[in-house]
Amino acid sequence: MMEMPFRPPTDYYYKDLATIDEQICELLAKRKELSNNNPGFPNLELISEWSQKYGLNENWLRRIFAAYMIYEGHLQPPVEPTGFLKFVPILKSVEIDNMTYAVTHMKQYSNASVVYVETEINIPEPYVTLGHARFELFISPEYQCRQSHGSGHGKGMQHSFIVTPALPDNVSELEFRLSVKPFPENPGFQKVSFKEITVTIK
Repeated sequence: MMEMPFRPPTDYYYKDLATIDEQICELLAKRKELSNNNPGFPNLELISEWSQKYGLNENWLRRIFAAYMIYEGHLQPPVEPTGFLKFVPILKSVEIDNMTYAVTHMKQYSNASVVYVETEINIPEPYVTLGHARFELFISPEYQCRQSHGSGHGKGMQHSFIVTPALPDNVSELEFRLSVKPFPENPGFQKVSFKEITVTIK
């Protein structure tokens, strides 16, 4: 995927602000380090208090914190796996409410890992299907997981996730948290009582 070029909103800059702007960058980096790259979001009462204390627009402050804390990860250029090394079997699974979730294997690359997850309905009725859902994978704060591909049939789906940096070959101590958010209008999900769920595969 090609990243769109960034164009500044204006070519004007008051150069005496450079020192303050650098201090802002320094504080952002320090905040990122202290939070272990998992900053959360300050409660709205705090933001309201700060806006009054420093004479800043409250809604503007909310957007600044949201842009930094929520969207920074999405603005990172996506990593595409290069330099294939090996296949690594994982074979971890869990069954919940007639659904089986399995982390089957991963592909190791020089700059990333690709983790494969399968989901299957354990009900023989022909009209119970998975339909569509959004799958998200979380391993730990130091790993970024991005869904790469998805496919499947009526009762089963397969998804792959690009994980950076690359995982170790031995993942026996790692937990894979899979969040599944189905579309509510799909009757197949309702029939198997399938709701938004987060499962831990270990």
